Amino acid sequence: MFCISNRTAALTCALLLVGCAHRFHGSGIVLAVNGSTVTISHRAIPGYMPAMAMPFQVSSKTNLAALAPGSRVAFELKVGRHSTQITRIRIDAGPAPDFPLPQVEKTIQVGEVVPDFELMDEQGKPARLSDSRGRLSLIEFIYTRCPLPDVCPRLSANFALLQRKFGREVALFSITIDPEHDTPSVLQEYATRWRADPGTWRFLTGDPREIQRVAGMFGLVYFAEEGAITHTSVTALIGRDGRLLAQLEGSAYTARQVSDMVAAKIPE
Repeated sequence: MFCISNRTAALTCALLLVGCAHRFHGSGIVLAVNGSTVTISHRAIPGYMPAMAMPFQVSSKTNLAALAPGSRVAFELKVGRHSTQITRIRIDAGPAPDFPLPQVEKTIQVGEVVPDFELMDEQGKPARLSDSRGRLSLIEFIYTRCPLPDVCPRLSANFALLQRKFGREVALFSITIDPEHDTPSVLQEYATRWRADPGTWRFLTGDPREIQRVAGMFGLVYFAEEGAITHTSVTALIGRDGRLLAQLEGSAYTARQVSDMVAAKIPE
């Protein structure tokens, strides 16, 4: 009868596995697609690597046509002795909503110019998207009475991080979907709570019809229900020339991932 120590057993297993491919599963946000390479800001991949932004080679059989910057994806990573590549990748939109969503007529696609709009900021001043030409701009939709900590407060926390990290290199617009309650004075108090710099981060309200039009451009839908507002979530990244660069669906992405997405568009 032979007795093998745990250390010896582990070494034996490692030697047997040399040359064999391992498969890991990950999820993240697409930052860029270039030919057969996709750059992903991913969460920690259990058993393989910590969370980071990294370019991955993709197998020739994998179709990347549906991917765009901002796509939330799940993927399979094959790690061999001499190469690492993604063998499967799919858009991961999360669970389907358990309520019927109204349909929007037309949404802006990545690469298209975002039409200008005019609303009112927390200081009662006119605010236009075109005010930020020459800077990267991000737009999110929130409302100050949102009772869900993992939706509007999380989106605002992400913007607070972007403000700290990038300062006035970016222009941040938080547009309320509850304009009847979220007046400029209410938004001013909300901005103070988040220590928003008005030169970087503005909170917008205005005519409900104009807000609905702007929200529809990004595919966001919302409606009042039992004292609250049911809504989808979207964060849009707009280039210095006014074109849509990326669009993040939902609020489940991490602050680091949205930071990676912005950093990828700022030249070193």
